[in-house]
Amino acid sequence: MQHDPVELLDEPRHRSSRLAAEGAAAATIGVEITTPQRLATIEREWRDLCGRALADNAFLEPSLIAAAAEVGAAEIAVLLAWSAPQPDTPSRLIGLWALARRPAFPLLPVPMLKTPVIDHAFLGTPVLDRDDAAQALSGMLDAIAAERSLPDLLSIGSLDASGPVAAVFAEVLARRGSPCTRLETRLRPSLLKSASGGGTSPVSPSRAKALRKKQQRLARQGVVSCTRHAGGSEVGPAIEEFLTLEASGWKGRRSSRGQAILRTPVLTSFFRRAIAALANRHQAQIIALRLDGRAIAMQVTVQSGETAFTWKSAYDEAHRACAPGLLLHQEVTGRFLADPALRAVDSCNHHDTGHMAEFWAGRREVSDLIVDARPRRTALFGLVSALELGHRRLREAARRGRSMLLALRHHGAHSVPETGKAGGGQP
Repeated sequence: MQHDPVELLDEPRHRSSRLAAEGAAAATIGVEITTPQRLATIEREWRDLCGRALADNAFLEPSLIAAAAEVGAAEIAVLLAWSAPQPDTPSRLIGLWALARRPAFPLLPVPMLKTPVIDHAFLGTPVLDRDDAAQALSGMLDAIAAERSLPDLLSIGSLDASGPVAAVFAEVLARRGSPCTRLETRLRPSLLKSASGGGTSPVSPSRAKALRKKQQRLARQGVVSCTRHAGGSEVGPAIEEFLTLEASGWKGRRSSRGQAILRTPVLTSFFRRAIAALANRHQAQIIALRLDGRAIAMQVTVQSGETAFTWKSAYDEAHRACAPGLLLHQEVTGRFLADPALRAVDSCNHHDTGHMAEFWAGRREVSDLIVDARPRRTALFGLVSALELGHRRLREAARRGRSMLLALRHHGAHSVPETGKAGGGQP
């Protein structure tokens, strides 16, 4: 669904109580613009911030950002917001955000700061202290606007638009007068472990029966098992298994516009480094559904704070009839629900589709935005916003056209008369 540009984010359903209480008692904020290498020196401060975060974001984990920098995926600027409430109190990390310097468009050499910093990451929300979120975000935008070496335009992908961070963004942008264009808003499935949130959706008796039959059909082909790979020594081989499995399916075929990780060397190196580093900190796991020891479906999950993110999945298309991906999803969901350390699981789906949409009742709203860090609207901001909106509309029209063409081909293939029947003189 397309959205017209808006000057500010819509008023969110959630509001931060801290915003109304801002005033003379607000803490002194300092923002450090630094490199990913700096993150290795503030591990303790980062973990402390995760415990106070307004919202979790595994795609801002220092290990992941460092891996993106090491493979040269982009020129990355890391923003660290620090607070010192009292003169003699040590500084406290109250915000972290990473942005990559990239051109707005190939034919428009206008630099922008984009987040997430690498393809195949699915949440651009900054990690902010729940008590100082507005000050931290405002300080970050001030720092970007004041730093002459950084672009003023920000492209924010998949900002959490349904949670408390959205309230902070709306309030800060309104107070600053910073223009904002909302390019698109989407829903994606989530698993929320709370009384008011969405757990699993009820499965109809017929659907449950069909799944049991698929599981029985698979079991007749060999020994079915499920393995978890979480330690540093276990994850390395499992990563290679996953990459090979993903590339063997439609994602590995150019004709299907697949985006298998192995097709892009930079992404392959990044993925190997990031998952291995996160696994060493017990923040990544790979779960595999196996048939006679061979993986036929795999799920890569990363975690930050109390939230898990089902980052990547793949299955063996030769066993499509047994729905191995769906059977693994059931197993993984059960493990998530049984884990007392988890509060929520983000599907990382681009849209509200797939088996997670069918079986998970919760939904997360995310928005793609263009924001100007400066407190005024400029002609450049308007041009970039208009071009991006136009590009997205053309891309959506092309996608719909391909879908219609495939549907017509499918219909035509099934309407061709069988040999020896129509027109063949048969009764």
